[in-house]
Amino acid sequence: MDDHETHLLDAVRTALREAGFDPGSEGGEGVHLVRHARGVMVGWMPEEIDELHARTSGTNTPDQSRTELAGLHHATGLALAAALHTAGFTTETQNDHILVLPPPPA
Repeated sequence: MDDHETHLLDAVRTALREAGFDPGSEGGEGVHLVRHARGVMVGWMPEEIDELHARTSGTNTPDQSRTELAGLHHATGLALAAALHTAGFTTETQNDHILVLPPPPA
């Protein structure tokens, strides 16, 4: 990884921390950052899906659980994107991840 990639990864991590997120790295649970050929990929995975469901859903059917998790995932993605845009980053949504692009050359 060169200095520009390291700088972008650090800048994204800092922006997310300042917005109240706790980004880890290389996948896993919670907010995670992964290097990408075009920038930095930001994603989110709940810490314990079953535990999260039990705390937030009560006694729902499995279909309701998937719908609620999809809604939570969407809302978290919107919050992550808003935090990144507020920090001045350009992003692209790719499936369930957000690709943070490096700034254009000066």
